[in-house]
Amino acid sequence: MESIMGQIERMEAEAERIVHDASRQARDIVKSVDEACVAQERAALKEIRDDAQKQLDERRRGVQGEIKLLEVKRAAEREELLRDARKRVPMAADLIFERIVKNGAR
Repeated sequence: MESIMGQIERMEAEAERIVHDASRQARDIVKSVDEACVAQERAALKEIRDDAQKQLDERRRGVQGEIKLLEVKRAAEREELLRDARKRVPMAADLIFERIVKNGAR
């Protein structure tokens, strides 16, 4: 039969082992939770970056479309101004000729 001291020592050793195992399990749980949090944070950041990139791409496409429309509009305006200017060339030439003729008679 085991003595009371032996039983106490055995129980203390068992309690120490239980505490050690519980501490190890607690550290493992904390480590797992930390890793899960880091993974979740990375996933959330990736989702935010992807969403921001998607919004930037959509806005860029919209702005590029607006730029193309403005380019077409401006080109049409330039063509119209050029046509108007070409229509006035004969009149300008006549005015210049008349002025030269008038001033040349002096």
